[in-house]
Amino acid sequence: MEHDAAVIAIKALLGGTMVTVFAVIGHLLRPKWFAGLFAAAPSVAVASLAVTVVDKGHHDAALAAYAMVFGAVGFVAFSTCVRPLLTKTNALAASSISCVIWIVVAVGSYLLVVG
Repeated sequence: MEHDAAVIAIKALLGGTMVTVFAVIGHLLRPKWFAGLFAAAPSVAVASLAVTVVDKGHHDAALAAYAMVFGAVGFVAFSTCVRPLLTKTNALAASSISCVIWIVVAVGSYLLVVG
């Protein structure tokens, strides 16, 4: 139990550090919209994978990275759907529907490839 808490604390500290580093990189880049590529999610993923490699080894980190790919595919589906939905409905409905699409695409693509 204490080990799990220590790993979570290390992931949080390393994730926060990576977010800061990527934010500085994003601030220096032109055009500014490009900075979104260096937002919190990629930096937290890198930090999480680094801690997983140290704590559990390369195999578990590879599995986590593999799962992140399916989440990214779902996020692309979310991003593609949310903008048109915002023009037709309110923000809560658009984001809720798009989140369901994200989950369906992420889980569906995982099951299609792995299952």
